[in-house]
Amino acid sequence: MVTEFDVIVIGAGHNGLTAAAYLSKAGKRVLVLERRSVIGGAAVTESFHPGFRNSLASYTVSLLHPKVIEDLALKSHGLEILERPFGNFLPLPGGDYLATGATIEATKVRFARHSERDAARLEAYYAWLEDAANVLRGELLRRPPEVGGGLSQWWQTGLLANRLRKHSNTAHEALFELFTKSAAEILSHWFENPHIRALFGFDAIVGNFASPFDAGSGYVLLHHVFGEVNGKSGAWGHAVGGMGAISESIAAAARQAGAQIRCDSPVARVRTLEGRVDGVETDDGQCFRAPIVAANCTPKHLLLDLVPGSEIEPVHKDRIRKTRYGSGTFRMNVALSGLPEFLAHPEGNDYLSSGIIIAPTLDYMDRAYRDARADGWSREPVVEMLIPSTLDDTLAPPGQHVASLFCQHVAPQLSDGRSWADHRDTVADLMINTVERYAPGFADNVIARRILTPDDLETELGLTGGDIFHGALSLSQLYSARPAIGMARYSMPLPGLYLCGAGAHPGGGVTGIPGHNAAHAILADT
Repeated sequence: MVTEFDVIVIGAGHNGLTAAAYLSKAGKRVLVLERRSVIGGAAVTESFHPGFRNSLASYTVSLLHPKVIEDLALKSHGLEILERPFGNFLPLPGGDYLATGATIEATKVRFARHSERDAARLEAYYAWLEDAANVLRGELLRRPPEVGGGLSQWWQTGLLANRLRKHSNTAHEALFELFTKSAAEILSHWFENPHIRALFGFDAIVGNFASPFDAGSGYVLLHHVFGEVNGKSGAWGHAVGGMGAISESIAAAARQAGAQIRCDSPVARVRTLEGRVDGVETDDGQCFRAPIVAANCTPKHLLLDLVPGSEIEPVHKDRIRKTRYGSGTFRMNVALSGLPEFLAHPEGNDYLSSGIIIAPTLDYMDRAYRDARADGWSREPVVEMLIPSTLDDTLAPPGQHVASLFCQHVAPQLSDGRSWADHRDTVADLMINTVERYAPGFADNVIARRILTPDDLETELGLTGGDIFHGALSLSQLYSARPAIGMARYSMPLPGLYLCGAGAHPGGGVTGIPGHNAAHAILADT
C-alpha cells in the first residue's frame, strides 16, 4: 500500500519540524518520518539517570529566530526561555577569575580588574561586532543566490549588492575582517589582556575543529552572536524543560496545522520516477509517495546514501564528498549530588548559572586543537559547563543538579586503528578532572554521566563525522556554497528534493532558519 502526501520531511529534528509546521500552515499535506523513537534530533531532552534529565546534545538557546517563535506561536505551545542572570565565567589558573555581567557596565567593572584599557574598549568592540552581525542578519531569512545560476541569479546578486550598499563602510570593513582573519588576530587588536581575549575567543572554536589562530575562525565567532533571548540581542538562555522543549513546541505547532509525525520510521531511500522525486521508502519496506521531499539529515547522508546514485550527476556528488565534516566535539551530561564551588568566584552563586568556560587563553585553545590533531584528544581540553538546574528545578531532584559539559577538542576519527568505543571513558575522566582542577570536589559530586563521542553523535543522532553543524562553517561552505556550489537555494540537484537542515544556509545552531527558509523555498517553487 502506498500513502500519498504533498511533502515528506526526512527527520524530526527542530528544522525538519519547523519546515513541516510552515508547510502545513500553508495547506500542504505533510508527513515527517523520524528514525529514532523520539522527536527533536540533537535538540532533545532525555532522562539519563533516575530523577535526572537534560538536553542531550544542543544545550543552550539564543539563535532560535524570533520570527519562527512568533510565526509558529511557540510560546502558546509551552515554550518558555529564561535568560541567564549572569554572563560568562572564566576560572583562571592560580585561583583568579574573569566574568561578564548582566550589563555592559557590570562587565566593564569586572574587566577593569584585569585591564582598564580593555574595559574602556568594550563598548566599541560590541558595537563593531553588532555592525557586522546586522549585515548578515538581513540575509538570514533569504535564499542565497546560486553561483552560475543564470540571469535570474545575477538579478538576485544585484539585489544583494543593493541591500549591502545600505550598510556603513564600518560594517563592511568589520564583516571582511571577520570573514578573512583569525579570531586571535581580531581579538588581539581589540584587547590586551589574554584572558579577556580568551573569553570572547571561545565562541570562535565552538563546534569548530580548528585553532583560534586559524583564518576563518573570526566568522565562527560572529556566527554565535546573531541571536537574542526574549528580545535582548546577544543574550543566551535556557529553555525550561531542556532543549527538547523547543522541538516539542514546534511539533505541537506542526500537528495543530495538520502534519503527521511518525517515529521509529528510518528512511532507507528516496524514491524517484522519470528523473524526479516520487517519495520515500522506509527500512521496513513501507512506501510513501510525494512530489516533494525535504531532508533534515546531513547533505552527505542525503545525496550519497539515500538518493539513488544514478540520479545525481557526478559533479554534484564530487562536491558533496569534498565537504568537510567534524566539529571536534565531545559532549557529556553529568548528574551532581550538589553544586561545585570554584576556587575563586564573584560573590554569591549567580555565576553558576553562567556559561563556565575552562580555556584561560587563546594559546591554551591552540594547544588543545594541536593535541587533538596529533593524539586524538587534548591533554588540556576546552570545557564549557552549564548547570541548567540552577534555573530549572524540573531537571533534577531537590538539592541535586545536572550539568552539561561541551568539550573541545577531540578528533572526529581516531588514527592508528583506534576506536572511540575503547577511549570514551578515559576521555570522559579527563573532562571531569579538567573541571576538578578549578573546582576541587567536583569529581566526587558526580553521580552519573552520559557520554557522546564523535562516533556516538553520528550513530545516535545522525551527525556525519559527529559534526554538530551538519558541515563545517568554513568560508568554502557558507552562503552560496552551503552545502556546496550549485545547491545553495535549498533545492538539491534532483527535482523535488530539498534540504531543510543545518547543512543549508545559514548553518548550525538551534535557529529554525533552515527549516523556515526551505519551507518558503518549496512554497515559492510550487
